[in-house]
Amino acid sequence: MGGQDISVIFCLDVSGSMCVSEPIQGKHAIKGDRRQKDINAFSRFGDGSDQFFSHAEKNVTYVSRLQCVQAAVQNQIDQMANGAKERKVGVVTFNNEVTVIGDGTQNPQVITGDKLDNFDWLAQNGAQQANTLLGKTVKDTGKLLQEKVMGIEETGPTAIGPAVLTSVALAAEGKPGSTVVICTDGLANVGLGALDEAKTDEDIAKVKEFYERVG
Repeated sequence: MGGQDISVIFCLDVSGSMCVSEPIQGKHAIKGDRRQKDINAFSRFGDGSDQFFSHAEKNVTYVSRLQCVQAAVQNQIDQMANGAKERKVGVVTFNNEVTVIGDGTQNPQVITGDKLDNFDWLAQNGAQQANTLLGKTVKDTGKLLQEKVMGIEETGPTAIGPAVLTSVALAAEGKPGSTVVICTDGLANVGLGALDEAKTDEDIAKVKEFYERVG
């Protein structure tokens, strides 16, 4: 299969807004749904009967944005582990910090503080981490990486810029055709590329320049 030896990095938003849930019709068993334990704890009377806000909610499952992303990424990892086994697949998450999970076989690297504003450091670090945190192929790491993805929890603000730069630097060490897949619902508000504090035309121009430089 062509392109098996490329690198694929999933850059995942785990900020607080990713916990927002939407109702879908029907009762669905969602893998790794830790929320259901909390719902069950509050949804029953002492006699074991169910409590619902309305009759309609008896046939509704609430699914968060993060759960949708987790399911999609898990499926993609599974497909590549079975059909493109020589690919190197890694995960980078971001909220108020950036966590480089990589292929899941090593302890993750957490990037915080002033480093989130240092373009050269982030680019160099991403390239260096490709050797240690993205060293194995998905045929060997698929199951473990899926477990890492399903264990992610959401909290905090959104450091998109530093995470994207880190992910691009990781992927750039792979063969031509390597890819970064960004999954987010939010607005960058921490570190390089932050948009919430870009009030003037000059500020916006600097943010645009950052993303163009990453590209």
